[in-house]
Amino acid sequence: MKVTLDASQIQSINMFQNLTNSSVMDFAEDSGDIYFVVGEGQYGLAVGKGGAKIKNAERAFKKRIRVLEYSPDMEQFIRNVFQDVQQVQRDGDMVQVRIKPASRPRAIGKNGSYIRIINHFLKRLFGVEAKVK
Repeated sequence: MKVTLDASQIQSINMFQNLTNSSVMDFAEDSGDIYFVVGEGQYGLAVGKGGAKIKNAERAFKKRIRVLEYSPDMEQFIRNVFQDVQQVQRDGDMVQVRIKPASRPRAIGKNGSYIRIINHFLKRLFGVEAKVK
């Protein structure tokens, strides 16, 4: 896993880590939202009791923040970022993710924004790309 970040991304990561006391593995920004991938088991620490830490971070960044929990196991990482996963099947550098029909719109996002950002993280962290079915 080799992730290259620029100075402003590193500054954003440091600010988020200071606000939440969590360790950030990766960062991305898309259409006004900021996504942080936090270390395994640190999702609750990053969000805080009643969402207090994440609300504070959103005020500081003046943007909506989404927190994703990292796992060294690719399938578990996918289950962490998508709701209602029924099956994960890897074929080379492509991963097919079967999701309950009611949850597909949320998994894809408006104009494909969520699946695009998740594919960004999957490519950087695991070298694969996901296709939602």
